[in-house]
Amino acid sequence: MPVKFQKSAYDKAEPKTDGIRIVATRFWPRGLKKEAADLYLPDLAPSADLLKTFLAGEMPWKTFAKLYKDEMKAQKSHIRTLHYLSETAGDTLTVMCACEKPEQCHRSLLAALIEKGG
Repeated sequence: MPVKFQKSAYDKAEPKTDGIRIVATRFWPRGLKKEAADLYLPDLAPSADLLKTFLAGEMPWKTFAKLYKDEMKAQKSHIRTLHYLSETAGDTLTVMCACEKPEQCHRSLLAALIEKGG
């Protein structure tokens, strides 16, 4: 089953296609109702320091992506569990965050890690 990853936490929920909605942000997105997600997994977000450095323009996307993937090595159990839900249990997963630029967002990196199983 697919992992959808190009979705903002603020996008309207689509119950028929979203499956399990996962918010992967360090802090709960401002103004977002708790009912907007099935799971809140802040450990799957980039560290505050990494995100701050990237958003300040102090590192390129390629460096951010590598460092984020390195951080996620400590989260293999979460990632493997989500992979199991997607691949074995057949659940569709929607990985969400509050990033403004979906083309440079950790949710796409996280979705790829989940699809690979870690």
